[in-house]
Amino acid sequence: MKLISSAEAVTFLSQAAPKPWVQRLLRWMALDEGLQAFTGKGRVQPHTSVIAVIAYLIEEAGESSGDKIDALIRREFPHAVAERLVSKDPFDRFDDEPVVWDEMDGPLPIDPGFFLVADEIDWDAGTLMASYIPGEGDLRDSFFPDSTFLQTELERAEFSAVLEGLSFEAARIELLLPSFTLKQNMGFTAFQAERRSPVGRPPKWDWEGAMAHIAAIAHHPDGLPTGPGAQARIEELIANWFNSQVQDTPAVSQIRQRAAKIMRMVEKPKTD
Repeated sequence: MKLISSAEAVTFLSQAAPKPWVQRLLRWMALDEGLQAFTGKGRVQPHTSVIAVIAYLIEEAGESSGDKIDALIRREFPHAVAERLVSKDPFDRFDDEPVVWDEMDGPLPIDPGFFLVADEIDWDAGTLMASYIPGEGDLRDSFFPDSTFLQTELERAEFSAVLEGLSFEAARIELLLPSFTLKQNMGFTAFQAERRSPVGRPPKWDWEGAMAHIAAIAHHPDGLPTGPGAQARIEELIANWFNSQVQDTPAVSQIRQRAAKIMRMVEKPKTD
């Protein structure tokens, strides 16, 4: 597959239209007209607030900051994570591991939503920057479906991104200006390298599958565990499901966070 850099695409199309108009055209087509864009290098940073990470501990601690919740944080999280949570303002930002890729991964097709949320696109440099990408909701579902870039285990996450090496399919760009021909020295041949890992980080845990498993149990005659020890039993059910699927389990703190959410939903009083 032959690709053409964003700078070359703009230069080529500017033979028939002003450069600002060409840039708007490319952005619109990449967003809404099926013009696939690619990136050669980049970084997407997932983040949330400290309180979103420790929310399930607040009821037990009776506080959102202080010595009691700090002790629970040290109990629940690995040392390196706990040190980033202890004694922090509940509304401080908390970063997850970034999603990183480079030329060794080969040019990667990018979601059209990046062109919607971009704060800045430098077409000459081939860079796109976005300071806010929602982790859930209609915008995420419509413009980042099944995205390999927006990966995180955080609750209520948001993302920021820097994409480099923007490019497009050379043939698609040439079709936009059929009376002209791309110069021989324009563009490059892209080879899909063997992927070392999905966009530079391990795949996330299949929480949707685990929650579907718990929902199925809830519909059995016996339903979910109740009473003393119910949360611990739900944690065990989640861990056992992961073990049966991938012979491994998420961190205890991650399982406990989901189990606590399930318990809140189960125990929530029903209103007419």
